[in-house]
Amino acid sequence: MARPESPIDPQAPYATFALQLRKLRKAAGSPTYTTLARRTLYSVPALSQAAAGRKLPSLELTLAYATACGGDREHWNEQWLIAHHQAAPTAPNAPITAEVRPWSTRPPVPASAETPQEFIACLRELKLWAGNPSLSRLEDIARKGTTGAARLPRSTIGDALNPKRTSLPSAFVIRSLVLACLTFAQRQSRIHPEESGPVVEEWQQHWLRLYRNQHRRPAPKPASDALPALMEMTAEDAVLPLPRDRVLRAPLDQVPDARRILAEELRALFKSLDMSLREFALRHHMDASTVSRYLSGSRIPPQHFLRRLLGEALLRPGHQVPPDAAHRLHDARRAALRTAPPTGREDPPLPVLRQALADAESQARRSAEREAWLNEQLSSRLQAIARLEAQLRELQGSRQPQPV
Repeated sequence: MARPESPIDPQAPYATFALQLRKLRKAAGSPTYTTLARRTLYSVPALSQAAAGRKLPSLELTLAYATACGGDREHWNEQWLIAHHQAAPTAPNAPITAEVRPWSTRPPVPASAETPQEFIACLRELKLWAGNPSLSRLEDIARKGTTGAARLPRSTIGDALNPKRTSLPSAFVIRSLVLACLTFAQRQSRIHPEESGPVVEEWQQHWLRLYRNQHRRPAPKPASDALPALMEMTAEDAVLPLPRDRVLRAPLDQVPDARRILAEELRALFKSLDMSLREFALRHHMDASTVSRYLSGSRIPPQHFLRRLLGEALLRPGHQVPPDAAHRLHDARRAALRTAPPTGREDPPLPVLRQALADAESQARRSAEREAWLNEQLSSRLQAIARLEAQLRELQGSRQPQPV
């Protein structure tokens, strides 16, 4: 087994150039340096040093390395010349004949990231590409009002860049951190200001793609896949019902008539979901035991439970919900509430008021969630206004007459 490469020192003069060479080698299937040596006729130490970042390899070695990994010779010839021009000493009074740009004019984006770890690795690469600013410098850039960026403490930035992190940072942290890195890159003449906007939008799109993939519900297995498992069940296993079936098959003989009708309507609708009690409870932030009581007839569910149950049934592909299902459920619930005893050991006192309180609490939670969503939208609009104001100031400055 080949020995793993030593990590690149971020302070190395050609750290970004070496990092891209390693990415090219990884994209080619991570061939060993012994294999590359046979392809290029260069020694293993020479190839290893080319991707170390401490010095710029020769043009011939760079082209041989890139060609052996399937890279384009013309592209890498241009990138080597740009990197060499960056490092070339200039006279104090020499005129500036060309703009100094980085070896790679395109900042990295997580286009190929499939996991949060790969996304964070690309975020660390962006920081390195921008010139490897310190956490304090990034905090200072965000604190001084980078257009469209929120204020970020160093602890938040360090946590977002932590290679041991296994979850995606929030969208606001990613946007502000990417903007801070690009602002630092602008000060280093690595990117034009008008190029930053599309890069930020691309980062946000890839963040949203990964977020959706993480929260996507797995497709249900077809019935044919479950048939072999059912055939292999023993008689003892077949007698033991699943937790979901145990609740749905519980007899309703001891339940009062009005509650029994409501429980039967709820069970008929819930059986069509092909979903366990625990899964339904997790999806709607409820307690599984509470859902069990609603389906067993021991408690009368609130209005929001009926809406969620109907919503799940309507979204179920291939399932047809009767048009009068909602009316039947609500009528059955009102009938159960009217016949509920006001006092007694079996039921809590004042059930109607208790249900009204539960509905009010549910409405308060939904109002709080909507308020949080509106705050996010307001923050996004304020950031857009700030960007437009910055563009307006740049346009007004460009229209002022220049001194002769």
